Amino acid sequence: MYLCAFIIASISMHTRILILNASPRREGNLSSMLHAMAEEARRRGAVAEEVRVADLTVRPCTGCMACRSRLECVLPEDDAQRVLAQIKACDVLVIGAPCYWGNMPGTLKVLFDRMVYGLMGEGRHGMPRPLHKGKRAVIVTTSTTPWPFNIWFRQTRGTVRALREILRWSGFRVVRTIERGGTRQKPVGEKDLARCRHAVSKVVNI
Repeated sequence: MYLCAFIIASISMHTRILILNASPRREGNLSSMLHAMAEEARRRGAVAEEVRVADLTVRPCTGCMACRSRLECVLPEDDAQRVLAQIKACDVLVIGAPCYWGNMPGTLKVLFDRMVYGLMGEGRHGMPRPLHKGKRAVIVTTSTTPWPFNIWFRQTRGTVRALREILRWSGFRVVRTIERGGTRQKPVGEKDLARCRHAVSKVVNI
């Protein structure tokens, strides 16, 4: 009994990092960057969980708005509720999203649509009330559009903007953003992975 309590207390002292990987490619550029972040987090003593959005079963939101008053989704339980529980338990949320038309992939958007009631509440006059104040977030995005056009033409920059909107109203403080353009011409290399490891080192409390 005492041993279990000690283990639980020890785990709670470490930073809990949840990594949402919205890339459909297991061995792609973005996945490599997120794997490097997870490994670095664990090396520094954090508890890091990785979730591949492409592996989830999530039904689209029907827009019934019932979750705003019920504080739960009326749809049958699927991976949306399970990921929300993981977000509630984490200290740091890392979101990795490839750029699709200057935005996040549809699979990730569907997931966030289903979790809105657990990310943002409503005040008396319908104003947003963030539910995750004090938590930190890191955004990682990639695009085949070469640098600096991935920023000038709002490709990776558009993805970052969309994710910032969700995180801001949820109460997360975005402490790092990593935008990598030109992945078709020049795949992710050690310099990019080092940048990802450095970002994790800034959010892990040892």
